[in-house]
Amino acid sequence: MDMTKTPNNYWLDLAVSEIIARYPKDEIIVSSGISPSASYHIGHFREIMTADALTWGIKQAGRTARHIHVVDNFDPLRKRYHFLPESFEQYVGWPIALVPDPFETCRAEHKTYAEHFYREFELHAKHMGIVPDEVVRSYEELYLNGKMAANIEQAIAKVDVIKSIFAEVANRELAADWLPLQLLGPNKSFTELTYKAIDTKKRTIIATDADGKTHTLDYTKGEVKLNWRLDWPARWQVLGVMVEPFSAQEHGAAGSSYDTGVRFSSEVFGYDAPIPGVRYANIHMLGDTKKMSSSKGNLVTPGEALAIMPPEVLRYFVVRSRPERTLYWDAGQGLFNLIKEFATTKEIVDDGGVAEFADAYRYAVATGESKTISSVPFDHLVQVYQAARGDDQRALEMIARTGFEVYAKTQAEEIRAEFKFVGPWLNAYAPESIKFELQEKLPKVDLSAPQRAFLVKLAASVDEHELDGQAMHEAIYAAKDAVELTPAEAFRALYRVLLNKDHGPKAGWFLASLDRDWLAARLRLEA
Repeated sequence: MDMTKTPNNYWLDLAVSEIIARYPKDEIIVSSGISPSASYHIGHFREIMTADALTWGIKQAGRTARHIHVVDNFDPLRKRYHFLPESFEQYVGWPIALVPDPFETCRAEHKTYAEHFYREFELHAKHMGIVPDEVVRSYEELYLNGKMAANIEQAIAKVDVIKSIFAEVANRELAADWLPLQLLGPNKSFTELTYKAIDTKKRTIIATDADGKTHTLDYTKGEVKLNWRLDWPARWQVLGVMVEPFSAQEHGAAGSSYDTGVRFSSEVFGYDAPIPGVRYANIHMLGDTKKMSSSKGNLVTPGEALAIMPPEVLRYFVVRSRPERTLYWDAGQGLFNLIKEFATTKEIVDDGGVAEFADAYRYAVATGESKTISSVPFDHLVQVYQAARGDDQRALEMIARTGFEVYAKTQAEEIRAEFKFVGPWLNAYAPESIKFELQEKLPKVDLSAPQRAFLVKLAASVDEHELDGQAMHEAIYAAKDAVELTPAEAFRALYRVLLNKDHGPKAGWFLASLDRDWLAARLRLEA
Protein backbone atom coordinates (compact mmCIF):
# COMPACT_ATOMS: atom_id res chain seq x y z
CA MET A 1 0.00 0.00 0.00
CA ASP A 2 1.42 3.35 -1.05
CA MET A 3 -0.26 6.17 0.87
CA THR A 4 1.48 8.78 -1.29
CA LYS A 5 -0.86 7.89 -4.14
CA THR A 6 -4.49 8.88 -4.35
CA PRO A 7 -6.28 6.69 -1.76
CA ASN A 8 -8.49 3.98 -3.24
CA ASN A 9 -11.45 2.14 -1.78
CA TYR A 10 -9.52 -0.83 -0.45
CA TRP A 11 -10.62 -1.33 3.15
CA LEU A 12 -7.07 -1.17 4.53
CA ASP A 13 -6.37 2.18 2.87
CA LEU A 14 -9.59 3.61 4.28
CA ALA A 15 -8.98 2.24 7.79
CA VAL A 16 -5.41 3.50 7.92
CA SER A 17 -6.52 6.95 6.78
CA GLU A 18 -9.09 7.05 9.60
CA ILE A 19 -6.56 5.87 12.19
CA ILE A 20 -3.93 8.42 11.20
CA ALA A 21 -6.51 11.20 11.24
CA ARG A 22 -7.52 10.17 14.78
CA TYR A 23 -3.90 9.88 15.97
CA PRO A 24 -1.89 12.46 13.97
CA LYS A 25 1.32 12.06 15.98
CA ASP A 26 3.35 9.60 18.08
CA GLU A 27 3.41 5.81 17.95
CA ILE A 28 0.12 4.01 17.32
CA ILE A 29 -0.59 0.94 19.45
CA VAL A 30 -2.71 -1.75 17.74
CA SER A 31 -3.98 -4.67 19.80
CA SER A 32 -5.53 -8.09 19.33
CA GLY A 33 -6.46 -10.77 21.84
CA ILE A 34 -7.53 -14.41 21.78
CA SER A 35 -8.21 -16.92 24.54
CA PRO A 36 -6.26 -20.19 24.04
CA SER A 37 -9.20 -22.29 25.19
CA ALA A 38 -8.65 -24.98 22.52
CA SER A 39 -6.94 -25.36 19.16
CA TYR A 40 -7.06 -22.09 17.28
CA HIS A 41 -8.85 -22.13 13.93
CA ILE A 42 -8.48 -20.00 10.82
CA GLY A 43 -11.30 -17.78 12.07
CA HIS A 44 -8.91 -16.64 14.80
CA PHE A 45 -6.49 -15.60 12.07
CA ARG A 46 -8.97 -12.97 10.94
CA GLU A 47 -8.55 -11.19 14.28
CA ILE A 48 -4.79 -11.32 14.58
CA MET A 49 -4.23 -10.79 10.84
CA THR A 50 -6.56 -7.80 10.74
CA ALA A 51 -4.52 -6.21 13.52
CA ASP A 52 -1.32 -7.20 11.72
CA ALA A 53 -2.58 -5.69 8.46
CA LEU A 54 -3.54 -2.41 10.16
CA THR A 55 -0.10 -2.21 11.78
CA TRP A 56 1.58 -2.91 8.44
CA GLY A 57 -0.58 -0.33 6.68
CA ILE A 58 0.20 2.34 9.27
CA LYS A 59 3.91 1.67 8.84
CA GLN A 60 3.55 1.81 5.05
CA ALA A 61 2.04 5.26 5.52
CA GLY A 62 5.23 6.39 7.24
CA ARG A 63 4.06 6.23 10.85
CA THR A 64 5.42 4.23 13.77
CA ALA A 65 3.12 1.44 14.97
CA ARG A 66 3.30 -1.49 17.34
CA HIS A 67 1.12 -4.62 17.43
CA ILE A 68 0.47 -6.03 20.92
CA HIS A 69 -1.20 -9.43 21.05
CA VAL A 70 -2.85 -10.45 24.33
CA VAL A 71 -3.07 -14.13 25.19
CA ASP A 72 -6.16 -14.31 27.42
CA ASN A 73 -4.82 -17.14 29.53
CA PHE A 74 -6.47 -15.99 32.77
CA ASP A 75 -9.86 -16.96 31.32
CA PRO A 76 -11.50 -19.97 33.00
CA LEU A 77 -11.95 -23.40 31.46
CA ARG A 78 -15.69 -23.18 30.85
CA LYS A 79 -16.41 -26.87 30.42
CA ARG A 80 -14.75 -30.19 29.66
CA TYR A 81 -14.51 -30.03 25.90
CA HIS A 82 -14.98 -33.12 23.76
CA PHE A 83 -11.24 -33.60 23.20
CA LEU A 84 -10.38 -33.62 26.93
CA PRO A 85 -10.14 -36.73 29.12
CA GLU A 86 -12.76 -37.26 31.82
CA SER A 87 -10.21 -36.36 34.48
CA PHE A 88 -10.31 -32.76 33.26
CA GLU A 89 -13.78 -32.32 34.70
CA GLN A 90 -11.96 -31.31 37.90
CA TYR A 91 -10.41 -28.29 36.16
CA VAL A 92 -13.63 -26.67 34.98
CA GLY A 93 -13.67 -23.15 36.43
CA TRP A 94 -9.87 -22.97 36.74
CA PRO A 95 -7.89 -20.30 34.86
CA ILE A 96 -6.45 -22.06 31.83
CA ALA A 97 -3.02 -20.67 32.77
CA LEU A 98 -3.15 -23.03 35.78
CA VAL A 99 -4.68 -26.09 34.11
CA PRO A 100 -2.06 -28.70 33.09
CA ASP A 101 -1.38 -29.48 29.46
CA PRO A 102 -4.00 -32.11 28.48
CA PHE A 103 -1.46 -33.96 26.34
CA GLU A 104 1.15 -35.77 28.42
CA THR A 105 3.69 -35.98 25.60
CA CYS A 106 3.91 -32.15 25.52
CA ARG A 107 4.14 -31.38 29.23
CA ALA A 108 7.92 -31.11 29.26
CA GLU A 109 7.67 -28.41 26.59
CA HIS A 110 4.70 -26.40 27.87
CA LYS A 111 3.30 -27.19 31.25
CA THR A 112 -0.10 -25.49 31.01
CA TYR A 113 -3.25 -25.90 28.97
CA ALA A 114 -3.09 -22.30 27.74
CA GLU A 115 0.56 -22.51 26.73
CA HIS A 116 -0.02 -25.71 24.74
CA PHE A 117 -2.65 -24.16 22.51
CA TYR A 118 -0.97 -20.76 22.22
CA ARG A 119 2.36 -22.29 21.18
CA GLU A 120 0.54 -24.40 18.59
CA PHE A 121 -1.04 -21.22 17.19
CA GLU A 122 2.19 -19.20 17.41
CA LEU A 123 4.00 -21.73 15.25
CA HIS A 124 1.45 -21.36 12.46
CA ALA A 125 1.26 -17.59 12.86
CA LYS A 126 5.02 -17.31 12.36
CA HIS A 127 4.73 -19.53 9.30
CA MET A 128 2.26 -16.99 7.96
CA GLY A 129 4.58 -14.09 8.70
CA ILE A 130 2.52 -12.80 11.65
CA VAL A 131 4.86 -11.89 14.49
CA PRO A 132 3.38 -9.32 16.91
CA ASP A 133 5.81 -6.77 18.30
CA GLU A 134 4.81 -7.80 21.81
CA VAL A 135 2.94 -10.79 23.24
CA VAL A 136 1.27 -10.25 26.63
CA ARG A 137 -0.02 -13.17 28.67
CA SER A 138 -2.82 -11.75 30.75
CA TYR A 139 -2.24 -13.87 33.88
CA GLU A 140 1.53 -13.44 34.17
CA GLU A 141 1.94 -9.95 32.72
CA LEU A 142 -1.25 -8.14 33.74
CA TYR A 143 -2.53 -9.77 36.93
CA LEU A 144 0.30 -11.72 38.56
CA ASN A 145 2.57 -8.65 38.56
CA GLY A 146 -0.10 -6.24 39.82
CA LYS A 147 -0.55 -4.15 36.67
CA MET A 148 -4.34 -4.48 36.95
CA ALA A 149 -4.49 -3.71 40.67
CA ALA A 150 -5.48 -0.06 40.25
CA ASN A 151 -8.17 -1.06 37.76
CA ILE A 152 -9.59 -3.60 40.21
CA GLU A 153 -9.80 -0.86 42.84
CA GLN A 154 -11.46 1.54 40.41
CA ALA A 155 -14.02 -1.09 39.37
CA ILE A 156 -15.01 -1.76 43.00
CA ALA A 157 -15.11 1.93 43.85
CA LYS A 158 -17.31 2.71 40.84
CA VAL A 159 -19.53 -0.36 40.86
CA ASP A 160 -22.65 1.82 40.88
CA VAL A 161 -21.42 3.60 37.75
CA ILE A 162 -20.77 0.22 36.13
CA LYS A 163 -24.26 -1.02 36.99
CA SER A 164 -25.88 2.11 35.58
CA ILE A 165 -23.91 1.72 32.32
CA PHE A 166 -25.02 -1.92 32.07
CA ALA A 167 -28.62 -0.85 32.57
CA GLU A 168 -28.41 2.02 30.08
CA VAL A 169 -26.29 0.44 27.34
CA ALA A 170 -26.91 -3.29 27.65
CA ASN A 171 -30.37 -3.20 29.23
CA ARG A 172 -29.14 -5.41 32.07
CA GLU A 173 -30.25 -4.96 35.66
CA LEU A 174 -27.66 -6.41 38.03
CA ALA A 175 -28.16 -7.72 41.56
CA ALA A 176 -27.43 -5.44 44.50
CA ASP A 177 -24.43 -7.55 45.61
CA TRP A 178 -22.98 -7.96 42.09
CA LEU A 179 -19.32 -7.08 41.51
CA PRO A 180 -17.31 -7.30 38.27
CA LEU A 181 -14.79 -9.70 39.84
CA GLN A 182 -13.71 -13.32 39.65
CA LEU A 183 -12.06 -14.53 42.84
CA LEU A 184 -9.51 -17.35 42.74
CA GLY A 185 -10.29 -19.87 45.47
CA PRO A 186 -7.92 -22.17 47.37
CA ASN A 187 -8.72 -24.96 44.90
CA LYS A 188 -7.76 -22.67 41.99
CA SER A 189 -11.35 -22.25 40.80
CA PHE A 190 -13.23 -19.03 40.13
CA THR A 191 -16.43 -20.58 41.51
CA GLU A 192 -15.57 -21.01 45.21
CA LEU A 193 -15.60 -17.59 46.89
CA THR A 194 -17.92 -14.66 47.58
CA TYR A 195 -16.63 -11.10 47.91
CA LYS A 196 -16.99 -9.34 51.27
CA ALA A 197 -14.64 -6.33 51.40
CA ILE A 198 -11.52 -4.68 50.01
CA ASP A 199 -8.51 -3.25 51.87
CA THR A 200 -6.81 -0.86 49.46
CA LYS A 201 -3.92 -0.20 51.87
CA LYS A 202 -3.00 -3.88 52.10
CA ARG A 203 -4.27 -4.40 48.52
CA THR A 204 -6.27 -7.43 49.56
CA ILE A 205 -9.84 -8.64 49.19
CA ILE A 206 -11.70 -10.50 51.91
CA ALA A 207 -13.96 -13.33 50.71
CA THR A 208 -15.79 -16.31 52.17
CA ASP A 209 -16.33 -19.82 50.91
CA ALA A 210 -19.49 -21.96 51.03
CA ASP A 211 -18.70 -23.01 54.62
CA GLY A 212 -18.36 -19.40 55.77
CA LYS A 213 -14.58 -19.61 56.12
CA THR A 214 -12.76 -16.32 55.46
CA HIS A 215 -10.05 -16.03 52.81
CA THR A 216 -7.71 -13.12 52.10
CA LEU A 217 -6.74 -12.59 48.45
CA ASP A 218 -3.87 -10.43 47.20
CA TYR A 219 -5.11 -8.72 44.07
CA THR A 220 -1.56 -7.69 43.09
CA LYS A 221 -0.56 -11.36 42.75
CA GLY A 222 -3.06 -12.86 40.35
CA GLU A 223 -5.72 -13.91 42.87
CA VAL A 224 -8.46 -11.61 41.52
CA LYS A 225 -9.61 -11.03 37.95
CA LEU A 226 -11.97 -8.49 36.42
CA ASN A 227 -14.77 -10.09 34.44
CA TRP A 228 -14.55 -9.82 30.66
CA ARG A 229 -16.63 -6.69 30.19
CA LEU A 230 -14.31 -4.77 32.54
CA ASP A 231 -11.09 -6.67 31.80
CA TRP A 232 -11.09 -5.58 28.14
CA PRO A 233 -11.30 -1.79 28.71
CA ALA A 234 -8.96 -2.07 31.71
CA ARG A 235 -6.22 -3.51 29.56
CA TRP A 236 -6.77 -0.80 26.95
CA GLN A 237 -5.71 1.65 29.63
CA VAL A 238 -2.84 -0.48 31.00
CA LEU A 239 -1.36 -1.20 27.55
CA GLY A 240 -2.16 2.18 25.97
CA VAL A 241 -4.20 0.60 23.16
CA MET A 242 -5.32 3.03 20.46
CA VAL A 243 -6.70 0.64 17.82
CA GLU A 244 -8.28 -2.78 18.29
CA PRO A 245 -10.32 -4.48 15.56
CA PHE A 246 -13.00 -6.84 16.85
CA SER A 247 -15.75 -9.21 15.77
CA ALA A 248 -18.83 -7.34 14.59
CA GLN A 249 -21.09 -10.23 15.63
CA GLU A 250 -19.63 -10.89 19.08
CA HIS A 251 -18.42 -7.54 20.36
CA GLY A 252 -19.94 -5.06 17.95
CA ALA A 253 -23.66 -5.66 18.33
CA ALA A 254 -25.66 -2.92 20.05
CA GLY A 255 -25.16 -3.15 23.80
CA SER A 256 -22.34 -5.68 23.49
CA SER A 257 -18.89 -5.56 25.06
CA TYR A 258 -17.47 -2.79 22.87
CA ASP A 259 -20.38 -0.42 23.57
CA THR A 260 -20.14 -0.98 27.30
CA GLY A 261 -16.33 -1.04 27.10
CA VAL A 262 -16.21 2.47 25.62
CA ARG A 263 -18.19 3.80 28.57
CA PHE A 264 -16.26 1.78 31.17
CA SER A 265 -12.99 2.94 29.67
CA SER A 266 -13.78 6.63 30.06
CA GLU A 267 -16.06 6.66 33.13
CA VAL A 268 -14.38 3.97 35.23
CA PHE A 269 -10.75 3.91 34.11
CA GLY A 270 -10.37 7.46 32.78
CA TYR A 271 -9.05 6.41 29.37
CA ASP A 272 -10.25 7.30 25.88
CA ALA A 273 -11.36 4.03 24.29
CA PRO A 274 -9.49 2.86 21.18
CA ILE A 275 -11.15 2.91 17.80
CA PRO A 276 -11.72 -0.46 16.12
CA GLY A 277 -10.12 0.46 12.81
CA VAL A 278 -12.46 -2.15 11.34
CA ARG A 279 -15.07 -4.57 12.61
CA TYR A 280 -14.63 -7.98 11.06
CA ALA A 281 -17.10 -10.80 10.47
CA ASN A 282 -16.62 -14.47 11.20
CA ILE A 283 -15.33 -17.27 9.00
CA HIS A 284 -17.77 -20.13 8.46
CA MET A 285 -17.43 -23.57 6.94
CA LEU A 286 -19.08 -23.62 3.54
CA GLY A 287 -22.83 -24.12 4.01
CA ASP A 288 -22.68 -23.53 7.78
CA THR A 289 -24.65 -20.69 9.32
CA LYS A 290 -22.56 -20.67 12.50
CA LYS A 291 -19.01 -19.45 13.01
CA MET A 292 -16.14 -21.86 13.44
CA SER A 293 -15.83 -23.05 17.03
CA SER A 294 -12.96 -24.88 18.71
CA SER A 295 -15.25 -26.25 21.39
CA LYS A 296 -17.84 -27.56 18.90
CA GLY A 297 -15.32 -28.98 16.44
CA ASN A 298 -16.69 -27.27 13.29
CA LEU A 299 -13.40 -25.75 12.33
CA VAL A 300 -10.35 -25.81 10.11
CA THR A 301 -7.08 -25.54 12.00
CA PRO A 302 -4.20 -23.47 10.63
CA GLY A 303 -2.25 -26.69 10.16
CA GLU A 304 -5.01 -28.19 8.02
CA ALA A 305 -5.27 -25.03 5.93
CA LEU A 306 -1.52 -24.68 5.45
CA ALA A 307 -1.24 -28.28 4.30
CA ILE A 308 -3.18 -27.42 1.13
CA MET A 309 -2.33 -23.77 0.51
CA PRO A 310 0.79 -21.64 0.97
CA PRO A 311 0.82 -18.92 3.65
CA GLU A 312 0.51 -16.04 1.21
CA VAL A 313 -2.72 -17.47 -0.25
CA LEU A 314 -4.25 -17.90 3.21
CA ARG A 315 -3.28 -14.30 4.01
CA TYR A 316 -4.86 -13.20 0.72
CA PHE A 317 -8.05 -15.13 1.48
CA VAL A 318 -8.46 -13.30 4.78
CA VAL A 319 -7.75 -9.74 3.59
CA ARG A 320 -9.08 -9.60 0.01
CA SER A 321 -12.70 -8.98 1.07
CA ARG A 322 -14.04 -6.18 3.21
CA PRO A 323 -13.74 -7.19 6.89
CA GLU A 324 -17.48 -6.94 7.56
CA ARG A 325 -18.17 -9.67 4.99
CA THR A 326 -18.57 -13.20 6.30
CA LEU A 327 -15.99 -15.50 4.74
CA TYR A 328 -16.76 -19.10 3.81
CA TRP A 329 -14.09 -21.77 3.86
CA ASP A 330 -14.37 -23.92 0.74
CA ALA A 331 -11.38 -26.23 0.44
CA GLY A 332 -12.63 -27.72 -2.84
CA GLN A 333 -13.60 -25.70 -5.90
CA GLY A 334 -13.37 -22.50 -3.85
CA LEU A 335 -9.68 -23.00 -3.11
CA PHE A 336 -9.02 -23.92 -6.74
CA ASN A 337 -10.63 -20.63 -7.84
CA LEU A 338 -8.86 -18.64 -5.11
CA ILE A 339 -5.39 -19.80 -6.15
CA LYS A 340 -6.19 -19.10 -9.81
CA GLU A 341 -7.26 -15.57 -8.84
CA PHE A 342 -4.16 -15.08 -6.69
CA ALA A 343 -1.90 -16.20 -9.54
CA THR A 344 -3.66 -13.88 -12.00
CA THR A 345 -3.34 -10.96 -9.58
CA LYS A 346 0.34 -11.77 -9.07
CA GLU A 347 0.99 -11.76 -12.81
CA ILE A 348 -0.77 -8.41 -13.31
CA VAL A 349 0.99 -6.76 -10.37
CA ASP A 350 4.39 -8.13 -11.40
CA ASP A 351 3.83 -6.71 -14.88
CA GLY A 352 2.92 -3.29 -13.48
CA GLY A 353 -0.75 -3.54 -14.40
CA VAL A 354 -3.91 -2.69 -12.45
CA ALA A 355 -5.57 -5.60 -10.63
CA GLU A 356 -8.76 -5.53 -8.58
CA PHE A 357 -7.12 -7.13 -5.55
CA ALA A 358 -3.62 -5.70 -5.96
CA ASP A 359 -3.54 -4.17 -2.45
CA ALA A 360 -4.60 -7.44 -0.84
CA TYR A 361 -1.89 -9.21 -2.83
CA ARG A 362 0.79 -6.75 -1.72
CA TYR A 363 -0.07 -7.32 1.93
CA ALA A 364 -0.28 -11.08 1.40
CA VAL A 365 3.30 -11.24 0.10
CA ALA A 366 4.70 -8.56 2.39
CA THR A 367 6.38 -10.94 4.84
CA GLY A 368 9.55 -11.28 2.80
CA GLU A 369 9.34 -15.06 2.92
CA SER A 370 9.98 -17.16 -0.18
CA LYS A 371 7.01 -17.18 -2.54
CA THR A 372 5.26 -20.32 -3.68
CA ILE A 373 2.78 -19.49 -6.43
CA SER A 374 4.40 -19.66 -9.85
CA SER A 375 3.42 -18.02 -13.13
CA VAL A 376 2.11 -21.31 -14.52
CA PRO A 377 -1.73 -21.31 -14.40
CA PHE A 378 -2.89 -23.31 -11.40
CA ASP A 379 -5.39 -25.39 -13.34
CA HIS A 380 -2.57 -26.41 -15.68
CA LEU A 381 -0.33 -27.33 -12.75
CA VAL A 382 -3.09 -29.51 -11.32
CA GLN A 383 -3.51 -31.28 -14.65
CA VAL A 384 0.21 -31.80 -15.16
CA TYR A 385 0.74 -32.99 -11.59
CA GLN A 386 -1.86 -35.69 -12.08
CA ALA A 387 -0.60 -36.65 -15.52
CA ALA A 388 2.90 -37.01 -14.06
CA ARG A 389 1.55 -39.09 -11.14
CA GLY A 390 3.10 -36.68 -8.65
CA ASP A 391 6.63 -36.95 -10.10
CA ASP A 392 8.01 -33.38 -9.87
CA GLN A 393 10.72 -33.79 -12.50
CA ARG A 394 8.39 -35.42 -14.97
CA ALA A 395 5.83 -32.68 -14.32
CA LEU A 396 8.43 -29.96 -15.00
CA GLU A 397 9.24 -31.64 -18.32
CA MET A 398 5.55 -31.65 -19.19
CA ILE A 399 5.24 -27.97 -18.27
CA ALA A 400 8.15 -27.17 -20.58
CA ARG A 401 6.42 -29.03 -23.44
CA THR A 402 3.19 -27.08 -23.06
CA GLY A 403 4.32 -23.52 -23.67
CA PHE A 404 5.82 -22.74 -20.27
CA GLU A 405 9.45 -23.70 -20.92
CA VAL A 406 10.75 -20.39 -19.55
CA TYR A 407 8.90 -20.84 -16.25
CA ALA A 408 9.95 -24.48 -16.02
CA LYS A 409 13.54 -23.22 -15.98
CA THR A 410 13.32 -19.91 -14.09
CA GLN A 411 10.60 -20.87 -11.56
CA ALA A 412 11.37 -24.52 -10.98
CA GLU A 413 11.77 -23.93 -7.23
CA GLU A 414 8.39 -22.19 -6.94
CA ILE A 415 6.70 -24.89 -9.03
CA ARG A 416 8.13 -27.68 -6.88
CA ALA A 417 6.97 -25.81 -3.76
CA GLU A 418 3.50 -25.44 -5.24
CA PHE A 419 3.32 -29.15 -6.00
CA LYS A 420 3.70 -29.85 -2.25
CA PHE A 421 0.23 -28.35 -1.77
CA VAL A 422 -1.35 -29.77 -4.93
CA GLY A 423 -0.97 -33.41 -3.86
CA PRO A 424 -2.64 -33.12 -0.42
CA TRP A 425 -5.38 -30.93 -1.91
CA LEU A 426 -6.15 -33.47 -4.64
CA ASN A 427 -6.21 -36.32 -2.13
CA ALA A 428 -8.46 -34.63 0.41
CA TYR A 429 -10.56 -31.87 -1.14
CA ALA A 430 -10.48 -31.57 -4.92
CA PRO A 431 -13.84 -31.95 -6.71
CA GLU A 432 -14.18 -35.17 -8.69
CA SER A 433 -14.63 -33.11 -11.85
CA ILE A 434 -11.02 -31.92 -11.52
CA LYS A 435 -9.43 -35.23 -10.51
CA PHE A 436 -8.16 -37.81 -12.95
CA GLU A 437 -5.54 -40.54 -13.19
CA LEU A 438 -3.54 -41.21 -16.33
CA GLN A 439 -3.91 -44.92 -17.02
CA GLU A 440 -0.58 -46.74 -17.28
CA LYS A 441 -2.21 -49.62 -19.13
CA LEU A 442 -4.83 -49.32 -21.84
CA PRO A 443 -8.18 -49.65 -20.08
CA LYS A 444 -10.93 -51.85 -21.44
CA VAL A 445 -13.05 -49.36 -23.31
CA ASP A 446 -16.04 -49.54 -25.63
CA LEU A 447 -15.33 -47.49 -28.77
CA SER A 448 -17.22 -47.19 -32.05
CA ALA A 449 -15.47 -47.69 -35.39
CA PRO A 450 -15.48 -43.89 -36.09
CA GLN A 451 -13.98 -43.23 -32.66
CA ARG A 452 -11.18 -45.73 -33.34
CA ALA A 453 -10.56 -44.16 -36.73
CA PHE A 454 -10.43 -40.73 -35.08
CA LEU A 455 -7.79 -41.90 -32.60
CA VAL A 456 -5.64 -43.42 -35.35
CA LYS A 457 -5.91 -40.21 -37.42
CA LEU A 458 -4.85 -38.14 -34.40
CA ALA A 459 -1.96 -40.54 -33.67
CA ALA A 460 -0.60 -39.86 -37.16
CA SER A 461 -0.58 -36.11 -36.48
CA VAL A 462 1.23 -36.68 -33.17
CA ASP A 463 3.83 -38.82 -34.96
CA GLU A 464 4.38 -36.29 -37.74
CA HIS A 465 4.38 -32.95 -35.89
CA GLU A 466 5.67 -31.31 -32.68
CA LEU A 467 2.35 -30.06 -31.36
CA ASP A 468 1.90 -27.46 -28.64
CA GLY A 469 -1.41 -27.03 -26.85
CA GLN A 470 -3.11 -24.95 -29.52
CA ALA A 471 -1.80 -27.06 -32.37
CA MET A 472 -2.93 -30.23 -30.57
CA HIS A 473 -6.39 -28.71 -30.13
CA GLU A 474 -6.53 -28.00 -33.87
CA ALA A 475 -5.29 -31.52 -34.68
CA ILE A 476 -8.06 -33.03 -32.54
CA TYR A 477 -10.72 -31.09 -34.43
CA ALA A 478 -9.16 -31.89 -37.81
CA ALA A 479 -9.10 -35.61 -37.01
CA LYS A 480 -12.71 -35.71 -35.79
CA ASP A 481 -13.88 -33.76 -38.88
CA ALA A 482 -12.03 -36.20 -41.13
CA VAL A 483 -14.05 -39.11 -39.79
CA GLU A 484 -17.27 -37.09 -39.30
CA LEU A 485 -17.37 -37.50 -35.52
CA THR A 486 -19.11 -35.11 -33.14
CA PRO A 487 -16.90 -33.23 -30.62
CA ALA A 488 -18.57 -35.03 -27.73
CA GLU A 489 -17.85 -38.46 -29.24
CA ALA A 490 -14.26 -37.49 -30.06
CA PHE A 491 -13.41 -36.18 -26.61
CA ARG A 492 -15.15 -39.13 -24.97
CA ALA A 493 -12.89 -41.48 -26.92
CA LEU A 494 -9.79 -39.56 -25.87
CA TYR A 495 -10.65 -39.49 -22.20
CA ARG A 496 -11.64 -43.15 -22.15
CA VAL A 497 -8.35 -44.43 -23.53
CA LEU A 498 -6.23 -42.05 -21.45
CA LEU A 499 -8.15 -41.70 -18.18
CA ASN A 500 -10.87 -44.37 -18.27
CA LYS A 501 -13.39 -41.54 -17.81
CA ASP A 502 -15.84 -39.75 -20.08
CA HIS A 503 -14.57 -36.30 -19.08
CA GLY A 504 -11.23 -34.72 -18.32
CA PRO A 505 -9.00 -31.65 -18.53
CA LYS A 506 -8.68 -29.41 -21.58
CA ALA A 507 -7.55 -31.90 -24.15
CA GLY A 508 -5.18 -29.79 -26.24
CA TRP A 509 -2.83 -28.74 -23.46
CA PHE A 510 -3.22 -32.08 -21.70
CA LEU A 511 -2.22 -34.18 -24.70
CA ALA A 512 0.64 -31.80 -25.52
CA SER A 513 2.08 -32.39 -22.05
CA LEU A 514 2.38 -36.16 -22.61
CA ASP A 515 5.33 -38.02 -24.10
CA ARG A 516 4.78 -38.06 -27.89
CA ASP A 517 5.78 -41.68 -28.54
CA TRP A 518 3.73 -42.99 -25.62
CA LEU A 519 0.72 -40.87 -26.65
CA ALA A 520 0.83 -42.00 -30.28
CA ALA A 521 0.99 -45.66 -29.20
CA ARG A 522 -1.93 -45.21 -26.81
CA LEU A 523 -4.05 -43.52 -29.49
CA ARG A 524 -3.38 -46.49 -31.78
CA LEU A 525 -4.53 -48.65 -28.83
CA GLU A 526 -1.13 -50.35 -28.72
CA ALA A 527 -0.06 -49.47 -25.14
